[in-house]
Amino acid sequence: MTMKWKRSLLLSIVILFTATLLLADTLLDVQRSYEQHSHFTVEFYQDTYQSIVNKQIHFTGKVSYKRGLGVRMDVYTPQKQIIILKEDTVWIYLPDEGTSSIQEIPKEIATQNILAFFSGIGSLSENYSIQENSDYFTLIPKTGTGSIHVWLDDKNFLKRIQVKDSTGNQSDVHLLQYTFHAKVENDLFDPEQVIKSIDK
Repeated sequence: MTMKWKRSLLLSIVILFTATLLLADTLLDVQRSYEQHSHFTVEFYQDTYQSIVNKQIHFTGKVSYKRGLGVRMDVYTPQKQIIILKEDTVWIYLPDEGTSSIQEIPKEIATQNILAFFSGIGSLSENYSIQENSDYFTLIPKTGTGSIHVWLDDKNFLKRIQVKDSTGNQSDVHLLQYTFHAKVENDLFDPEQVIKSIDK
């Protein structure tokens, strides 16, 4: 897998459940929906188009969340990856290659990431203009280019996020089959334990 694939996927993780995505009343409904659950899993698929190489990449996998521990993304295809996001650090592991890396996420991005949404901190309202359409919301950066489109399901959970940038790159993420009652083990978010479990 090329680094470009990783970066495209990481971009989607960072914005996947960002704070203050929606208009005030709707945001509160979305926030309350997630706050009722301390942990959950959700399946996803993502189609990313990279304009510079004119290539479409299809990702599939699962996101696991546990309040206070972090967010984990298991990528099944096109190549296995395990990505764990904790506060301002992301750990990326490629089981087939036996390699891993740790990256710092800039503070200004970290406060707007998936954890910020669940914890109720961080805000995008100062950085984005929000437009309400018939069945989705559009976020337009106040400084910069590109756009983010957000769709909700009938229970106010995020079901689709589409990101477009000024260069023509696009990522379209679909979230399917939320599971709120399954047990989510703490070891899932510990890189050392993850590697041990795979090496067994």
